[in-house]
Amino acid sequence: MHALLTDRYELAMLGAYLREGIAERRGVFELSVRRLPPHRRFLLVAGIDRAVRYLRDLRFSDEEIAYLRTAPGLADVMSDAMAHYLREFRFRGDVDVIPEGEVAFESEPLLRIDGTLAEGQLLETFLLGVINAETRVASKAARVVLAAQGRPVFEFGARRHDPAAAPYAGRAAYIAGCAATSCEEAGMRFGVPIAGTCAHSYVLSHVDDGEAAAFERFAEAFTSGTTLLIDTFDTREGALRAAAAGPNVRAVRLDSGDLDALGHDVRRILDAADRRDVQLIASDDLDEHRIGALLRAGAPYDGFGVGTAIALTPDAPSLGAIYKLVEIEDRRGVRVPVGKRSSGKPSFGGAKQVWRRRDAHGTLVEDVVGRADEAPPAGAEALLVPLMRMGKLVRDLPSAHEATLAARARASAALASLPPRLRALEDRLEEPYAVSFTDALRALASQT
Repeated sequence: MHALLTDRYELAMLGAYLREGIAERRGVFELSVRRLPPHRRFLLVAGIDRAVRYLRDLRFSDEEIAYLRTAPGLADVMSDAMAHYLREFRFRGDVDVIPEGEVAFESEPLLRIDGTLAEGQLLETFLLGVINAETRVASKAARVVLAAQGRPVFEFGARRHDPAAAPYAGRAAYIAGCAATSCEEAGMRFGVPIAGTCAHSYVLSHVDDGEAAAFERFAEAFTSGTTLLIDTFDTREGALRAAAAGPNVRAVRLDSGDLDALGHDVRRILDAADRRDVQLIASDDLDEHRIGALLRAGAPYDGFGVGTAIALTPDAPSLGAIYKLVEIEDRRGVRVPVGKRSSGKPSFGGAKQVWRRRDAHGTLVEDVVGRADEAPPAGAEALLVPLMRMGKLVRDLPSAHEATLAARARASAALASLPPRLRALEDRLEEPYAVSFTDALRALASQT
């Protein structure tokens, strides 16, 4: 289960905990996003399914332990006792999460681990990496989907980042509402629909016969219908050739030039050729702002392909997710709230819960963060729900395909419940969503 996908300092601290005899003390760790990036009004939670499968299956292999025994810098703590601990390691703690597909906001724990100090520490790197990455992609994809105003968005980012991460990015984008991804493995692993056209290289490879022949032969190969990329040479000429390439041509894609003007021209060309059935897809480094501008200008696009903006989220390449110890047993066995007081980076101590209030129409009104053991506010729903208890799942884990579909359905409902101001795309937000803290949690700060 790739147990070494972790930072060195997790293992270094584990060794020190074991040496001190405090590794088995109970503690609570929480994962949250301290502040939303400037270009986000909400988060769409993703990565939980991958995280829980990791927790369920995490084991250290003999090969990994043998490596750690010889790893420079660990020799001081990599004792027989630590090797034995790693060999026998199984996660036996409790996990509560905000489910995948739900919206969340800054300062809210997305995941809470209640287990031994050693367990919680070992999990930090993987949980942060997975939830930060997939929530980042899903949150951006949701904005792009909202910008498209019901038109399908196709995630095309596999070639823009680490290919090993591409299936998870495709899944996160699909949860957020994208119609499909280009990454084939996302289809096999998670059941995400796959979409793709031909590339310029296919057209250029027909050096003897030209673009028209390339279009005709590609269309002949896909009797169920296909999309042609028409801007290899002249986009308008490409539209004429695509219109003549036969009934299997169901859409054309434009990937360069003035997408507004060309979209109108290509639509007229196709309509004049009695190919009103052929849809227009735009790509070319699109994001939510460019899509919004095209639609405001009346560009007649039926869908959009978006790669870099979703997969890499260049306007917010990291959510800055944090993972903090918030409660720990002292030597008496009494749980004590703990937190940072660092300038600009303080943290509330104590295990927490998030409650959500809605209006009569189901629209989000306010989130309240409080102590996990206090009574919920009247009329509010708890967002953090049990996922594991004593290392065991509280319910059967659905298949990867089923979990993906469930998260997508939840995301659709969650995005529909956002107030209109949070669905808007402008960077400036006059009235941020209200996240408050209970008096009991604030009082706990004095005990931290």
